[in-house]
Amino acid sequence: MKIRKALTIAGSDPCAGAGLQADLRTFVSLGVYGMAVPTAITIQNTKGVKEIIPLPAGSVRKQLKTLLDDIKIDAVKTGMLLTKENILAVGGIVKKYKIKKFVLDPIIKSGTGVKLLKDEAISILKKRLFPLAMIIMPNINEAEMLTGIKIKDEGDIRLAAKMLYEMAPKYVLIKGGHLKGEAIDFLFDGKKLIVFKGKRAEGVKLHGAGCVFSAAITAYLAKGLSVEEAVGEAKRFINNKIKGAMAIGQGKKILI
Repeated sequence: MKIRKALTIAGSDPCAGAGLQADLRTFVSLGVYGMAVPTAITIQNTKGVKEIIPLPAGSVRKQLKTLLDDIKIDAVKTGMLLTKENILAVGGIVKKYKIKKFVLDPIIKSGTGVKLLKDEAISILKKRLFPLAMIIMPNINEAEMLTGIKIKDEGDIRLAAKMLYEMAPKYVLIKGGHLKGEAIDFLFDGKKLIVFKGKRAEGVKLHGAGCVFSAAITAYLAKGLSVEEAVGEAKRFINNKIKGAMAIGQGKKILI
């Protein structure tokens, strides 16, 4: 039996609602063997982030090289990269090992508004990693920061998706959770915009939902689904997880 394998490159979250721990839980839930390379240690809980300690880019690079010299991985995702040095390290590895199924979640701000990438790092992210990605998946706020346009409706989404597509990823998925109405996500392949609808969890504050969503897409890609199929299945998965979200502490709920 072939074991499908996925790798997450992201920050560590001690409460396991987001980051590496949430990604690994998602991989296991979907029957994929998960591996992890940390880019940072966070000091946080369900109420918010108190401190972030980046790992040296050399350590990140060595972890990735050592892992990939030994194991053939079916799909890779990135979460919080935090520094321009880490972005360059990851880009070099993705290129060297010819990783095709590369899911890029461009985490620029935390859910509580803490900025996680400086402007220079954002520029490097766009130039060095976007062209290597099978799919990039910013939320509305991140899409605004990456394109410089204000997104208020579906017309703005279409414009932002086209602008992001011109930065050379194969697909752009804009997560529309910050728009009013239904929780709608928009997938653009350079020609058509595909809409994925879901029910909004009204009044529920969630920790790590974006991480779980991108990890689910990565897992489905590792299992051989197309991008459109992977996004559709991941959307169904995340909708079910949101229904069962639980409070494990005094802050936001997490997806169990």
